[in-house]
Amino acid sequence: MKQTKGRNLSPRANKVLLLLNIVLFLGAIVLAILNVDLKEYTPAAAMLIVMFISGVNIYGCWKRLKGKL
Repeated sequence: MKQTKGRNLSPRANKVLLLLNIVLFLGAIVLAILNVDLKEYTPAAAMLIVMFISGVNIYGCWKRLKGKL
């Protein structure tokens, strides 16, 4: 199977994605806390998954901006 490398994004696009992922991460924290407070554990678990994925995306965007990825 032939593997191809994805197209590189511009630094501006990486900055925008970094900001969006940070906002998504913070929003997921707030929603997870509110859902636990209301004893709704399934949405809280979903927000933890969203936090994990956005955290990985934040790390990737940060590394691309620093030129290490």
